[in-house]
Amino acid sequence: MKFLKSTLFFRSSRTKIDLASSKRLTFGEKENYNNNMRMPIIPIKILVLLFFLTFNSDAALLKPGENMRPFSLPAVDGQIFRVRMDKGQLKVERIEASGNLLSVSTPEVILLDFWATWCLPCRAAMPHLEKLYQQFLAREENKGRVEFFGVALDKPGVPIIKPFLQKIKLSYPQLCGSLESSLSGLICSAQEMASEYRVQEIPVVYLINRQGKIVYGHVGFKEEYIKEMEKIIFSLLKGNQ
Repeated sequence: MKFLKSTLFFRSSRTKIDLASSKRLTFGEKENYNNNMRMPIIPIKILVLLFFLTFNSDAALLKPGENMRPFSLPAVDGQIFRVRMDKGQLKVERIEASGNLLSVSTPEVILLDFWATWCLPCRAAMPHLEKLYQQFLAREENKGRVEFFGVALDKPGVPIIKPFLQKIKLSYPQLCGSLESSLSGLICSAQEMASEYRVQEIPVVYLINRQGKIVYGHVGFKEEYIKEMEKIIFSLLKGNQ
């Protein structure tokens, strides 16, 4: 008897990423499946573990204090963003597709948002993240101190993501796809990025401080998450973390 998995399912405010092939059962097929299925006796410890893994997937995220994973990824507009540590400080390089260096910044906080076009909670979060970004961007003293990056996980890449973004209109860089070559030690594809940052459900949002340490991470979307991040970003800009 094969176990059939759904490609996507929604639980509260998050979307599960599952690469298994999908098939939907009709009501009659489900009934026959349940009648014919012999359920083994499962030790209580395993049941508790399965429950914990299913309903506490935040545990799979990078933890506060862990190091960020440096990366070099293309954005939808063709520019390349390289984010890494340099002499103990976060460094963001913005590069033209031709290889010309456009700008360098040393932000005090970076926000990473992992999302996909088919993820409804991701869509719900986007206007709130854009508002948060504009809130910090509007202050002259914050210029270059705060960087937001979206990481789009749609495998088709730009052909799917670009039309979507033309409707949503996010002003911070949206990274996707991959680079054929990159510097040693840098992540160079969105899919690898998701793996290295332990993204199993989306949306996932991280905050990274100037020392390149994870200071915050969450799965899913709730408006209170935005308020939490706002407070943490203000604290990071004051040098409290």
